Amino acid sequence: MKRLLQLSLLPLTMILLLGAWGCGDDDDDPTTPTTVDEFALAAELGDNYFTSYTNANGGQVNVTAPSVYELLIDSSTANDPYILDWRLPSDFALGHIEGAINVSAGDFGDVLTAIPSGKTVLNVCYTGQNASRATAIMNMLGIPAQNLKFGMCGWTSDTSVNLDKWGTAISSAHEAWMTQEVFTTTETFDYPTLSTGKTDKVEIFREAAIDFMESDESWTISVSGLQAALVDNPDDYFVINYFAPDPYNAGHIPGAIRYQPKQALRTDQMLANLPTDKTIVVYCYTGQTSAQVVAYLNTMGYKAKSLVFGVNAICHENTDICEAQYHVAGTDYPVVP
Repeated sequence: MKRLLQLSLLPLTMILLLGAWGCGDDDDDPTTPTTVDEFALAAELGDNYFTSYTNANGGQVNVTAPSVYELLIDSSTANDPYILDWRLPSDFALGHIEGAINVSAGDFGDVLTAIPSGKTVLNVCYTGQNASRATAIMNMLGIPAQNLKFGMCGWTSDTSVNLDKWGTAISSAHEAWMTQEVFTTTETFDYPTLSTGKTDKVEIFREAAIDFMESDESWTISVSGLQAALVDNPDDYFVINYFAPDPYNAGHIPGAIRYQPKQALRTDQMLANLPTDKTIVVYCYTGQTSAQVVAYLNTMGYKAKSLVFGVNAICHENTDICEAQYHVAGTDYPVVP
């Protein structure tokens, strides 16, 4: 009888054990994917960067040619920046800063991987526009980076090297376009969706930034291009003036809404006021800061363009509006072929 009872209990025991195995905690199942709000995580990096507006080491984001040259000629090489030149190879060959490495946005992922640990990156281009994109993204990834202000046009006045990119861009011909009418918005929108499959905010932002930088997507617009767009399809554009109050009040592009620097781009401020169904155009004084903003917005899933050369291409001589003017380099620092 005792043996019969033991045999009769065996199937029941097996059922209970199988049931225990089948009802394990789903969180322990390695095949169950972890879902996160990728946009919210990556936006933490933007919130921090566009509040402090310092590089990953707490230094300046934009640096001038004299300050860079002092580092290059002092007695120490330890403080020399890792110089990345984002111009075309043919233009790089016309003259570049000694030690600079010629790189392309199309290889952005490889460029990031090759950056040596512990070095500050100096991004250089023709005018500071394209280099600013790379600078913003690197800093948000925790890589200390700086933009050479005005690019090679800030390094030398030699137009055979800098191609006079800034000199041919400045203009006051469009000053009459400016208005003093104030524009505001209270409408809010859902944020874009990021789907990199990553769960860490830096990894999410890195993947999305590489996708943007290595794409052929246009990210700039000229003054004449914006003027035509606002005439032909005004409802398709959302224009951001990235100014402090005084220059905005002195004059701005019609319809432009002011976004306070170091504040408005945060998720707890005006980021949610950005539409996802329109092209966002951002402008500043020189196009360098707006290029950084646009790099962030495009990485985060918006469709954004930077007004190239900023108000220097609209009303260069009006210092009430154009508080940061381009000036030809006062010193010609050395270049090598």
